[in-house]
Amino acid sequence: MYPEAVRRLPVLALALTLIAVWPAAALAGAYGLAFDDAFTASGTAAWTEAGQLNATVVRVDVRWADVAPTAPANARQPGSRGYRWAAVDAKVRAAADPAHPATVLLSVWGTPDWARQDRGRGGEPGNPAFLPRRTAWRNFAAALATRYSGAFSAGGSALPRVTTFEIWPNPNLQSGLRPQRMAGRLAAPGLFKTLLGAAGLEIRKVAAANGYTATIVSGGVARTDPANTADTQPATFLRAMARARTGLDAIGLRLAPPSGVEGPAEAGNLAASDMNGAIAVIDAYWPDQGRAAWLTDYGAPSGPAEAGLSDATQQAAVTAFLGATQHPRVAAGIWSALQDVEAAPFAGLRGRAPAADQVGTAKPSWTTWTTLVTPPA
Repeated sequence: MYPEAVRRLPVLALALTLIAVWPAAALAGAYGLAFDDAFTASGTAAWTEAGQLNATVVRVDVRWADVAPTAPANARQPGSRGYRWAAVDAKVRAAADPAHPATVLLSVWGTPDWARQDRGRGGEPGNPAFLPRRTAWRNFAAALATRYSGAFSAGGSALPRVTTFEIWPNPNLQSGLRPQRMAGRLAAPGLFKTLLGAAGLEIRKVAAANGYTATIVSGGVARTDPANTADTQPATFLRAMARARTGLDAIGLRLAPPSGVEGPAEAGNLAASDMNGAIAVIDAYWPDQGRAAWLTDYGAPSGPAEAGLSDATQQAAVTAFLGATQHPRVAAGIWSALQDVEAAPFAGLRGRAPAADQVGTAKPSWTTWTTLVTPPA
């Protein structure tokens, strides 16, 4: 399944290697954070911590089903009745704040019930993973690109321009795109090609009309649980994508392991701790193209050791991610969260864990990151 060049290193061994090779505060890659509602609400405090992490890229998630819960009156027009852009607008504006400017990656997915190709016959109302109707999807992509083209105003002022888009993340997971298989045969890569091509066409048309170039990143393929037969392993999905001649500018990867820690024996998975191997897979399926990769999501439990993984394992996960982002073919790496939430558990990088027994104690994830990464001057 893998090209011969693919090799794996246990994540902790890699962590020790990186710490030995890179002196403290020596890394300066393009790092980013997912920009959730809690982050936006934190305002200056969150931006201060993001700056200490040298975060220069922000991922803003755009869930179509939230933006258009009912069919808009004129779906190609972003100002049409039926659209609810306020939450996305706030995040894009915050990321474009001159005091804390960041590159924005809009990550777009999530079919509303009214736009489903199966018209709801497959059941499960509210499940955003179902394939949408092509025309409805194209119209939404056109409205999205227009709203963030730099030529659209809302609330009395122009909205910032966004030029980089991740189209339909986690397309190799049943929870990301359905169906994965039809009549027992892998179908999702072909369906994903349709989604990527339709959105890319509309986004590029808007960009050309407004005098700039858009970058289209394929929805990041996720690591899978080897015991889960409903999902498609990332290497298999990428191979099928290449055969389908999917149009894109960069390959998206979401390599956070489902268990929270990489397993060296997880056949069929790619790993942040072996970015050379992941790039070798990309080059095998898109030969002689030198395609860039975007790590559009990575995360690991980062709270109290007793609530999740040990301190050493958390440190290793952060170090593996930072090492992957240093690869010359990786355009940027985005961690899943800054804020702590009661899930995963505590996936955020923020300096203090929320548990009472961690008050006043720096989290190992934060300490590792700020030790290895040079903050901006």
